[in-house]
Amino acid sequence: MKAKYQQCYLRGLLLVFLLYHAPTIFLGPGAFFNAFDSLDSFVVWYRLATQDAYAWSPPHTIIEPFMGGVPKFTLVSTFNVYYWLNLLLPTFYAFQVYNLFISAVALIGMWLLCRRHLGTSEPASAFLALSFAFTPFLPTWGLSIAGQPLLLFVILNIREGKPAIWHWLILAAFPFTSNFQSAGVFILFAFAVLIGFDMIKKRPVRPLLLAFVILLAVYLATKIDLIQNLLGGDGFVSHRTEMRRFPVKLSVCLKIFARYFLLGNVDVALSLHTFVLLPFVCLTYAAHVFRQRELPRGLTTTLTIIILICFYIAILNLEPVVGLRNSSDVLRMFSLERFHIFLQLLWHIAAAQALLLIVPKYRNRILLVVAVLQLVICFAYQPTYYQRFVKKFVTIVPYHYIFTYEDYYAERMFDNIKATIGKPGNTYRVASIGIPPAVAQYNGIRTIDGYSSNYPLSYKHKFRNIITAELEKNANNQGFFDYWGSQCLIVYDQGLPYFETHMTRGKAARERPVELSYEALRSLHCDYILSVENIRDPEKSGLRKLAIFSSAIWHVSLYEVTSNQ
Repeated sequence: MKAKYQQCYLRGLLLVFLLYHAPTIFLGPGAFFNAFDSLDSFVVWYRLATQDAYAWSPPHTIIEPFMGGVPKFTLVSTFNVYYWLNLLLPTFYAFQVYNLFISAVALIGMWLLCRRHLGTSEPASAFLALSFAFTPFLPTWGLSIAGQPLLLFVILNIREGKPAIWHWLILAAFPFTSNFQSAGVFILFAFAVLIGFDMIKKRPVRPLLLAFVILLAVYLATKIDLIQNLLGGDGFVSHRTEMRRFPVKLSVCLKIFARYFLLGNVDVALSLHTFVLLPFVCLTYAAHVFRQRELPRGLTTTLTIIILICFYIAILNLEPVVGLRNSSDVLRMFSLERFHIFLQLLWHIAAAQALLLIVPKYRNRILLVVAVLQLVICFAYQPTYYQRFVKKFVTIVPYHYIFTYEDYYAERMFDNIKATIGKPGNTYRVASIGIPPAVAQYNGIRTIDGYSSNYPLSYKHKFRNIITAELEKNANNQGFFDYWGSQCLIVYDQGLPYFETHMTRGKAARERPVELSYEALRSLHCDYILSVENIRDPEKSGLRKLAIFSSAIWHVSLYEVTSNQ
């Protein structure tokens, strides 16, 4: 009887999981995806690096179509599951499978963690596993966040002295599915804290030390080229050396604390705990303290860690701390804030601990209400369901930019653009205005611009000469390019307090003055401009309009870089 119940239960779990991912599975390129740090960069990096000319080349090989040519290791890691998927599958199917893989690992990991180490019931474990799996993970992070429950499950098994061979295999495989610089460093730090805690408690730590060494060694082996370059070894001076941090007032630091506590990091680590899990955890905690006159040890510890992480991120923005960071190249270039990657996992652990505090006779009923409400939130944030259904009733912002895969890359429109240019693809380069250069790159057009978290500083300086006049018009845009600069784009004055990278149809002005340096464009061998803006007096920048093209979301004018008149 119990076996039949479990079988039925697992089928239900799988059914809900498939329902969530049904748009991705059945609509394919017609499904909606988050473009931020995904379609606008990550997808194209791996598409370019796995082309025949570069697929089996060493990490320092120059990828010619991207930003005039950048080393391969600055875009991709060849020791990555997504890289191998791109070798085996067409670009979209590799992306589709990878997204499903990330969510499936999140589901399995949280299920195992809840059942083995958090002590929750099967219904509670299933709910928490689904909630965590439906977090809108960015695929560029791989399992950096989504794989944390599985990694923690393995580490705790090793800690208890009950590891199986497959536990060690998962541990060694984790660096092949996660980012070292964005997450691995922080995961290793948290691992070291756990080892230090056990040493203080005089618990045996030899197995954990071995696990730590294995994880560190594999990370270093798979990211050695990137680490060597960032530390000033052979390679080039990175544009990140010009990054600057700016202090804020104490009142703003308090807002930053509240933002991370209530929302997580809305750019890369949105945890969807705000509307259901957070009030549930806090109310349950308060009710337990009122009823039992004691602090629940486990949940108190988890909430304390969450608060400390949010507080730490907030104080990083205070003037003395910012001054210290700016005085060091490593501290200035490195994103020390990224302890926020643990917030999704911690809020789900807190929810599991809160469920165990509820009086047993009410537990299942409360679980049902919380589960239904939380899963409704998760489905509402699924890009396709949001665009097709939820948006009609309420406006939320799941992330920055949501488009269908096929609309975003507009392959038919770009076929027409390439036909109009009428030259072999390796004989010209373009720059984009108001449309991410990744769109042109995806369609096989070489560009002088691009989005990369690590590229030569010398190239940034050369590119800046193109947009000097535009940067002088807008101080915010100047800071965006000069003190961050990972998006090496034609940044121009849009009359906005921020720079909008996706000027889709209907956003651009009827006509806009955009001043570019003809000499700087030619020095980077730029032959054409793809602009969503109708440039006023283009001849002043040595441009001549050739044609206009439209797609579902883009309205693009093609300009030829002709002469400085």
